[in-house]
Amino acid sequence: MKLRIQVLFLLSLIVLTSCGSSETNSRNREPAKFVVEDSVGTKGELISIQSNNVNAAGYDAASMVMTVQFKNGALYEYYGVSPELWVSFVAAQPDPWSQVGYPQLVRSDNPYKRIG
Repeated sequence: MKLRIQVLFLLSLIVLTSCGSSETNSRNREPAKFVVEDSVGTKGELISIQSNNVNAAGYDAASMVMTVQFKNGALYEYYGVSPELWVSFVAAQPDPWSQVGYPQLVRSDNPYKRIG
């Protein structure tokens, strides 16, 4: 019986030691970095949008600039746009401007400029 307890103690010690060493290794690893520009947006390139008044739009996550080209040919840049707003805009097709663009970009006083 005494031998059995010693074996169990040694096994427990081995298990606990190996757990501790894996924690040490995980502390030495670099944490995963979430890079917004790799996962959201078009890097500024315009993509076709299904809408009755928007022809195309693009988003650059690095600069947080959203570009919107309207069916009438007007081209605007909106500054300080969050990645979440861009995702909402694209998801709101076929009415992205009335559901997301106008209420969250124009009415909320986001800075913007007509560029074309």
